Amino acid sequence: MDFKLPSFSASTFSSLFKTEVKSVLGVDIGSSAIKVVQLRREKGRVILETYGAISLGPYAGVEIGRATALGADKISEALKDVIREANVTTQDAAISIPYSSSLVSIIRLPATVEKQLAQVVPIEARKYIPVPINEVLLDWFVVSGGAKSGGASPDGKIDVLLVAIHNDTIAKFRSIATSSSLNAAFFEIEVFSAVRASLDHGIAPVAVVDLGAATTKFYVVERGLIHESHIINHGAQDLTLAASRALGLTVAQAEEKKRKFGLVNLLPPTPGSNIAADSLKNSIELSLTPLLSEISRTVSAYEQRTNQTLDALVMTGGGATLKGFMEFAQTKIQAQLRLADPFGKTQAPAFLEAILKEAGPEFSVAVGLALRRLQELG
Repeated sequence: MDFKLPSFSASTFSSLFKTEVKSVLGVDIGSSAIKVVQLRREKGRVILETYGAISLGPYAGVEIGRATALGADKISEALKDVIREANVTTQDAAISIPYSSSLVSIIRLPATVEKQLAQVVPIEARKYIPVPINEVLLDWFVVSGGAKSGGASPDGKIDVLLVAIHNDTIAKFRSIATSSSLNAAFFEIEVFSAVRASLDHGIAPVAVVDLGAATTKFYVVERGLIHESHIINHGAQDLTLAASRALGLTVAQAEEKKRKFGLVNLLPPTPGSNIAADSLKNSIELSLTPLLSEISRTVSAYEQRTNQTLDALVMTGGGATLKGFMEFAQTKIQAQLRLADPFGKTQAPAFLEAILKEAGPEFSVAVGLALRRLQELG
């Protein structure tokens, strides 16, 4: 796992005839869909070769857009399908681990133990991890107060980002990769991939808000490092379920209309139906408001606790692609909002620009994984 946003520099080619163009695949296995993005680096440019997504609902026997809890065999089946449909041509892959399958926490330690973290962190981690330490993969990174960041804070403490993934989770995702004929170069918790694809380098603290199907993740990033993270148990599928109940539609019908109309175009009345033209919009707004209020409270709590102002909230994830979402969210949240544009870090045909910009937030994790793999290859 890599906690630091890498700096992407142009590759140097000694000879065009000796250049080997290497394609890599980022695989984001979410709760409601799998997204894949294939990139290559050529003459210092990151080229988008292909991308695709597939809903997991049908593999679980539920509607498209619903969160699922599939076993490795079903995930492998879906992954192989999207690889085929997207015409993926490489087996060199990087795969995300869901945030829900990991533990990410900030722990405070005396600055005097910085040189002994390899011994101290596993002992301290026992306070946070409900299973034996030998059953998890541990990693950590000093995010503030360390020798590289100007020394300890006034209270003599350093902040360490602690990450733990259960060995069974790693084994499951290795099995998925093998069954899908992929060579997994690494596995990375989705938070780090999303941040890499969504942000440029900057000093001021920024929040990345990832709106998934089942949950919304909130990450604070400063100087390229994740300083804290929160999970909000409200996601895009809640909008669909609320619309289904309010409009008397099946979940599948509500999901289709949500994706088509969102908060922008009013739902046209259906002959013989008593559904008002603005019922869908009203339903989505009512369901979104508690989520946006929780995001706003999280921002306020962070700013009051740290005495720092967040420079912006960068919105990403499939939920952020809802038509009219950004405009409505800005009326509920005082901080500046920006929509993530992960494909902006790649080059693609001009005629795809508008499509990629609109779909981009949904592919942040997959793009972030592929970018890191390209960086590793040099």
